[in-house]
Amino acid sequence: MIPKQWMDQLSTGEQIALDLRYKIISKQIKDGEKLSENTLAQMYKVSRSPVRDAVKILSNDKLIRLERMGAVIMALSENDIKELYDMRLMIESFSFEKIRKKDISKVVLELHKKLEMMKVAVKFNDAAEFAMQDILFHQTMIESIHHKQLEKLWMSIKPTMLILNLISMEERMKFNKGDFERIFKNHHEYITTVEQRDRKGYKKVLHMNFDDVHEEIDDLFYSQTKEEN
Repeated sequence: MIPKQWMDQLSTGEQIALDLRYKIISKQIKDGEKLSENTLAQMYKVSRSPVRDAVKILSNDKLIRLERMGAVIMALSENDIKELYDMRLMIESFSFEKIRKKDISKVVLELHKKLEMMKVAVKFNDAAEFAMQDILFHQTMIESIHHKQLEKLWMSIKPTMLILNLISMEERMKFNKGDFERIFKNHHEYITTVEQRDRKGYKKVLHMNFDDVHEEIDDLFYSQTKEEN
């Protein structure tokens, strides 16, 4: 479920897009389902104008296909998710190579801060806050090199990555909360490799972090697909 604080700074159209993104990726709205502007306007109790804005956002992200009679839902496939994580690996790996040659003290301090906020979120059973702080943890590396085009690429996938992370953490918080200790350990190792400028170690821990979430999303999608069949 999308927390209220994620909506606060968004326009009405962006709020609708965020909620629909969550419903599409979590398969609350099924692949191939058709939704008209009128249906969405009634669902969210708004005029059709913000609905058009939301549909345009999701169409750009390939989660909706526009047709004459409405918008058709395009669920994320396993390959879509793999490609998103491939992009994250490339973006963060590039960021690491650039930052290795710079003063990293401020970046390391900020990574530690984000990790502490993740721990607080787990303490209070707040999966949404953990998911957000986890994304911001990795975003810290990306923003540290001040590369406008890379940041633009990151921002294009961030909304979907955030929802994938939220879904994964909601499941973990409900059924496997003890596993967060392992996640904290992975993030500590991530910080250590950055601090030591350890290319080989960074690559290893990066895959550990991403493969973990990717596999959990795969398991969730597989179980949902079995239920649909």
